[in-house]
Amino acid sequence: MVKLSECNVGDLFSVKYLDGTDEEKRHLKDMGFVPSAIIRIVNINQENIIVQVFDSRIAINKEISDNINGTIVKINKRKTLSLHKGF
Repeated sequence: MVKLSECNVGDLFSVKYLDGTDEEKRHLKDMGFVPSAIIRIVNINQENIIVQVFDSRIAINKEISDNINGTIVKINKRKTLSLHKGF
């Protein structure tokens, strides 16, 4: 089990469970971070992680991304974002 914040650009991540307060969990679920959702890591910078959840791109703070736990489904070995449609 890994945290979303431990992923690299281009990785695919499957959500297993959420940590945090009830309010934080509800907010994450409302944005699409639900169990079995597949998340693509689009970009990472000092403070935020930009992810693709379903058809939306969302920026979340790295501290909040520590509350999202799951498994890496596919690792992007080139460590760069490949620009193609689909997962």
